[in-house]
Amino acid sequence: MKNSHSPIQFDLFAPILTDFQLRDQREIMERPFFSLAKTPRYTPIEYLGADGISYVKVEPGRAGMPTIWDADIMIWAASQLTRLKNQKVNDIPRTLRFVPHELLISIHRDTGGVQYERLRKALTRLKTATVTTNVRNLKTTKKHQFSWIESWKDEVNNQTALSNGMEITVSDWFHEGVLMDGAVLTINPLYFTLKGGRERWLYKVCRKHAGGAGPKGFSMNFSTLFDKSGAEGQFRRFKFEILKIVQENNLPDLILSVENRDGPDPLLKFKIREKTKSSLIKTMPSQSIDPATLGLISSKYPSLDPTRLQPAFDAWLQTQKTPQNYSSAFFDYRRAYHENINP
Repeated sequence: MKNSHSPIQFDLFAPILTDFQLRDQREIMERPFFSLAKTPRYTPIEYLGADGISYVKVEPGRAGMPTIWDADIMIWAASQLTRLKNQKVNDIPRTLRFVPHELLISIHRDTGGVQYERLRKALTRLKTATVTTNVRNLKTTKKHQFSWIESWKDEVNNQTALSNGMEITVSDWFHEGVLMDGAVLTINPLYFTLKGGRERWLYKVCRKHAGGAGPKGFSMNFSTLFDKSGAEGQFRRFKFEILKIVQENNLPDLILSVENRDGPDPLLKFKIREKTKSSLIKTMPSQSIDPATLGLISSKYPSLDPTRLQPAFDAWLQTQKTPQNYSSAFFDYRRAYHENINP
């Protein structure tokens, strides 16, 4: 039996390389726990549910509000905790040890020096922000206050200035929430390629509600979505941006449509796309990339082995027209990937 206070060290594998499934916590997916903006936010998020009872308040720390990109770390943590649960590990700890390089790959980030510094800043925001909520205790007056991460450590080699390994201890609220039965949902790894904060947030909300809604899907008014987003700014701007996302209809696994588009409060309808074997992410590349293209990619974007992205690229291709030149299309995909994760 493992001690619940002892960190677990495990070999990580990027989800695009294996059958490792990424999971997110249901309660987090549908409520405004994170900023959707890339610029620092220092104003609190305050949300009261339509029932007039459930609420969320997030107060930023000295480093600002945790962002929806910072939440990728919590997706990784939820996935690791779920994997340990499925492996029947006893007394699953709240402390997880990892190699930063592998975590970054798992959440589809480059692994250059700037990304390590961004990781440390994200951990600081997750550690210093304060969340107060009652979403798990609606029948009582009990509320819970916590930070996403209770503590984090980074062991840096003094000679090379490189990290030998990191450690995070997640909050008891998060740990408990992930390990409850039915508390997590599988998410598509292509989620990490979504560039906009509202796109990422909308995927989470729609994935959570449409997952068990059947072929007819689920619907929600824009005003309700606006409240759930916790976004700053005016409803008019929010409406415009959501309509644009619906028009593009590029969220993984989801089909979006709108009723009463020109009305004051349109209705968003969403459902899960029908899946076939051909739509599943492959674990092996389907075609070869020519050596010249591989060399060019390696010289321009040296921080990540290009073949690590190939399964995700193959899955994306299944939603597109067949390219005339597979290698050229992959180069464009790698370039877009770099731009997405280096805004």
